[in-house]
Amino acid sequence: MDVITTHLNADFDGLASMVAARKLYPGALLVFPGGSQETIRSFLAVHDLGMTRLKDLDLEQVTRLILVDTQEPERVGVLKSLFGRPQVQIHIYDHHPDPDQPAGESGLPRVDFRKVEQVGATTTILIEQLQSKKIPLTPFEATVLALGLYEETGSLAYASTTPRDVDAAAHVLRAGADLNVVSDTLRSHLDPDQIALLNDLLHSSETYYLEGRKVLLATSTYDRYRGDLADVVHKLADMEGLDAVVAAIAMDDKIEIIGRSRRPEIDVGQLAREFGGGGHAVAAAASVKGQTLVEIKERLAQLLTERYRPTLLAKDVMTTPVKAINEDATVADAESRMTKYGVNVLPVLDGRDRYLGLVTREIIQKALFHQFGQSPVLPLVQTDAYRASPETPFREIEACMIERNQRFVPVLHGVKVVGVITRTDLLRTLHDDVLLAARARVKGQPPPAGQSSSPFRRNIKGLLRERLPAHVYAVLERAGELAERTGVSAFVVGGFVRDLLLGRPNLDLDLVIEGDGIAYARALGAEVTASVKAHERFGTAVLVFPDGFNLDVATARTEYYEYPTALPTVERSSIKKDLYRRDFTINTLAVRLNAGRFGDLIDFYGGQQDLKEKTIRVLHSLSFVEDPTRVFRAIRFEQRFGFKLGKETLTLIKGAAKMDLFHRLSGSRLMDELILLFSEEEPRKAIARLAELDLLRFIHPSLTWSPRLAALLKSVEDALDWHKLLYLDHKMDAWVVYFTALLEVVPDKAVKDTLKRLPVPERQAGKIREGRFGSFALLRRLAKRPPLKPAETYRTLLGLADEVLLILIAKTKSESVKRQISAYLTAYRQVKPSLTGEDLKKLGLKPGPLYRKILDRLLDARLNGEVKSEADERDLAKKLAKL
Repeated sequence: MDVITTHLNADFDGLASMVAARKLYPGALLVFPGGSQETIRSFLAVHDLGMTRLKDLDLEQVTRLILVDTQEPERVGVLKSLFGRPQVQIHIYDHHPDPDQPAGESGLPRVDFRKVEQVGATTTILIEQLQSKKIPLTPFEATVLALGLYEETGSLAYASTTPRDVDAAAHVLRAGADLNVVSDTLRSHLDPDQIALLNDLLHSSETYYLEGRKVLLATSTYDRYRGDLADVVHKLADMEGLDAVVAAIAMDDKIEIIGRSRRPEIDVGQLAREFGGGGHAVAAAASVKGQTLVEIKERLAQLLTERYRPTLLAKDVMTTPVKAINEDATVADAESRMTKYGVNVLPVLDGRDRYLGLVTREIIQKALFHQFGQSPVLPLVQTDAYRASPETPFREIEACMIERNQRFVPVLHGVKVVGVITRTDLLRTLHDDVLLAARARVKGQPPPAGQSSSPFRRNIKGLLRERLPAHVYAVLERAGELAERTGVSAFVVGGFVRDLLLGRPNLDLDLVIEGDGIAYARALGAEVTASVKAHERFGTAVLVFPDGFNLDVATARTEYYEYPTALPTVERSSIKKDLYRRDFTINTLAVRLNAGRFGDLIDFYGGQQDLKEKTIRVLHSLSFVEDPTRVFRAIRFEQRFGFKLGKETLTLIKGAAKMDLFHRLSGSRLMDELILLFSEEEPRKAIARLAELDLLRFIHPSLTWSPRLAALLKSVEDALDWHKLLYLDHKMDAWVVYFTALLEVVPDKAVKDTLKRLPVPERQAGKIREGRFGSFALLRRLAKRPPLKPAETYRTLLGLADEVLLILIAKTKSESVKRQISAYLTAYRQVKPSLTGEDLKKLGLKPGPLYRKILDRLLDARLNGEVKSEADERDLAKKLAKL
């Protein structure tokens, strides 16, 4: 028995091919493997094509299976079981060549006949077979074949249409195909559910411009529509004038992926095959289970941007705002400005900010050598340098920079400089292709045409949605929408991005705005109902939300140092320059928030690579000279994340230590870093690292590493761990305990000098002095023999801060003393007498100093176990009153 079938959710090309195949295999049964599109069901409700229901088919009787419009066993449902049966022949007709298989070959275990050719519709291949065998068609059969041919080729208008399809159409027209029936059948009007689905797809879509083509990636969770999803996606492509549409639609327990493309070079078939589906370059589909819609959308976006290079324009690559110099400036002014901002080229502007040309460091240095420092810079300007507009394609800029050996391209809007593209920008953009080619060489494979793999252009929108609370994610989306409307660029930067990629919790969000950060913060505060606290001097603001969540906003800035260890001078700049002023590469990562590119990860300085390699690396060799406190931060991050200091960074730290720059630091800046360092999870390791790098002496020259200090720090760590387990919600300044331990090993005078130089807050300084100078007497009293009674221990330790108590535990070697302090912390200080002053009054005692004496005595009795109940206390109170 012969059976003819097509793919699941059959379309008209599948149905028409089945009808044509029955002419080649007379007597064969037409069987759908499961499901068909709504237009097919409507057509078959009116026209009887002699279809056999799948449930009426006896698979054991099948001797030949003819597949049309597919060649994949996974797409024929239960009929897949016929593959591999030795008694069943397999014949295949399809127009979806597998790009991974040589022509004429199949990846299936056994195929007896296979005809797969690149045409617009499978119906075309079968019409040609009928022609060659001179098998006639009835007008109705010709109409059915025309339906398949016209639907699959978009009435011969799709880019995938070939001359063979046109010839096939001519053949069925000569055979009497009724185009009125074709037109009426394929024309469909939108019902309310289709309109709702279209609307949902449009509102959840993102547009990509890939290799000059407009591609829409859309998702939907609208689950009421049960019709032909492919038809809706097709209409979406027509409505929006798109080159391609890829839609992922959640349907019950699965997600349907449907792709339509007018440009074969945007191959939606390749995308579908990544998800186990099939199809060809201009039409494809897949059905996925076990993944979320978010996961699938992220994967689709990744596949699109990897395979098809985004079309970059100058405005996508350029750095803004631009540091320039006025035509009246001197050569010395130009040199100073170049050094201040770390640039080698400056645009020169006239008095109306119009572009005149460029001046380079090389020319400036030669002029200085010839003693022209006070001469005007204008005669030195290069006026014939290549320039671009914001819409200039990046490839054109690349070619000109290489051909002209030009390191710096100004981007002009009219006569005004709106951005610049440097050799660094060029290399960053080209890095995508170089990296991909290198990886391909390692694998021994050529890189796919147009494919790109870019850490620089990575999008982490899904990661943001997954890791952030819904209300915080919504705020970032609103922030991006506002940035887009107001014409500024908004980024979330720094430690939050680093910790997001490391999978560490962090809701300390910092936004950087290329524009007026304060004005932006006020506009955002009005939109999200948050109060705004602005700091005009620094160009920063804080949004305070009703639930206590804070969002810091800053204007993109650059900074320079007037002298080593000075506080930086800050000026408005670009996101690139803003990130360059950060301490380490792992803290230079940013995420763009602007709508349309929301979630793009910006990595100018290799932060992702250093996260991967677990390395702490500074951005330039003067980093520690300009700000020595970065040394302590480097060690803090090294220990927190379990990273290592980069080789060059380690060398620079040792060099900074030899230069004695730390002595020039203000005590407050050094103390701030020490507090942060000693507040980490494992300060003991960080202190040991300070010692290893000869940095303890900058706290005080007499402070050195020793076995005694190592043992004391280990005891402090154990005491604090015990305290954390005991009081999970109790806040305590752990850094005070570690700082006291450090001062334990230096002379008394050094302690006083250190507390004077480093402005420790007075409350904490009092605890440090108590722990350092008062601990000897306290420990001696607690170690008395016989042991103190509980009340005596209580009176000895009463009023001491937890930090002091823990340093006592760490310092003593006596287990008895440790037990006493532990008992005080866990039990004694919670004990209170049952009787109060009111109770004493009821006993007839006159208020006065006697009350305190009696209550203190009652507390001691409770602590020592001399009284057990309230009645016992009353008896004792009466006795005390008679004394």
